[in-house]
Amino acid sequence: MYKKWSYYVTLKRVHKKAVTALVLVAACNLLPSVAWSTGTDYAMRSDQASTSMLLDIASAGERLVAVGERGHILYSENQGASWVQADVPTSMMLTRVFFASPSLGWAVGHDGNILFSRDGGVNWELQRDGVKDQARINEERAGRAKIAMDALYQQLKTAPEDETEELEEALEEAAWAMDSAREMLDEPVYAPPLMDVWFANENQGWAAGAYGTLLHTSNGGRHWDDWSHKVDNPDELHLNGVVGGPEGTLYLASEWGTVFRSTSAGENWEPLETGYEGSFFGVLSNPVSGSVFAYGLLGTIYRSYDQGENWEEAPAMARASLLGGLATPDGALYFVGQGGTVTYSSDDGESFTPLVQSSRAGVHGIALMADGRFMVTGDGGSRLLSTGNKQPNNRGGTQ
Repeated sequence: MYKKWSYYVTLKRVHKKAVTALVLVAACNLLPSVAWSTGTDYAMRSDQASTSMLLDIASAGERLVAVGERGHILYSENQGASWVQADVPTSMMLTRVFFASPSLGWAVGHDGNILFSRDGGVNWELQRDGVKDQARINEERAGRAKIAMDALYQQLKTAPEDETEELEEALEEAAWAMDSAREMLDEPVYAPPLMDVWFANENQGWAAGAYGTLLHTSNGGRHWDDWSHKVDNPDELHLNGVVGGPEGTLYLASEWGTVFRSTSAGENWEPLETGYEGSFFGVLSNPVSGSVFAYGLLGTIYRSYDQGENWEEAPAMARASLLGGLATPDGALYFVGQGGTVTYSSDDGESFTPLVQSSRAGVHGIALMADGRFMVTGDGGSRLLSTGNKQPNNRGGTQ
């Protein structure tokens, strides 16, 4: 009964592949490369791990924890003076790390893997095998797609004439979705890389990634549910960053200048138009004001003071792409990126000050240390952030 939609489905698939190809070309220098999983494989231990590419860093109490290429996770007990490589049950690149408390932390990366530490980053376990879990997700998506199409077909059979056009369009979209889902079941399982992770508390967390991937847990990661279908994202734009605001609103940074917002604890997400046409690689929320900042290509920062209702470009004072950021407890904002770029704001994004670094190596992550200084990670490992004449206070701001 679905043959009448086959021609449309074919056209949609061709269009889909074309869009995906363009997205990959645009993102190839910014998304880590992806790989097929061959099973659990521990990261190789190396004396050079601390000088490898480290894509993110976080504080776990007074300990620093950094993650990066080849599954490397390192921790420091002495404010970055020396690093210890942890045993990690994956050799896939890790993109982000987040600690909900000094003890409980999560790291995400390629193959959709999620790692968990219960002791502040010293020991890690594979909490989610991305490829194995993706097989389950693919089956669930195919089931949802068939149910949705069957329901629309039944509605169309009895719908009044003035409603048929809209239902036919919806049925065409559902036919394409079902066909794509079935096609996935016949192909080798591919788990998109995860690009960011954020927890509201020790139980509620979200992990976002490529091709519209969004995962949610309500039990500290013991089980992750696929929430991708809850996002109004038919083009499967990459979801590069996720964060929650102090008032409970959730945000996803994406491509084409899009930020997705949820005011329902992630049950539904709506796309927000920011006025920008490029890619955002991350999103920050100021814990003091609740203002939201999406950042990305060519030093671009867009800000919203009203929970995403309105956006304006901020005077970022940066030209290179911004790849990471940090909002301190006192509301100071730091953004880091390519070519050693660091830009700082102490007035909720009204103005920014570039912080010139001695190294031009790219910076991907930044963390506030217990002594009020900052450690950054990126190409070539970790190093202290230079704040120039501005001296950091014990809350992470400068004076």
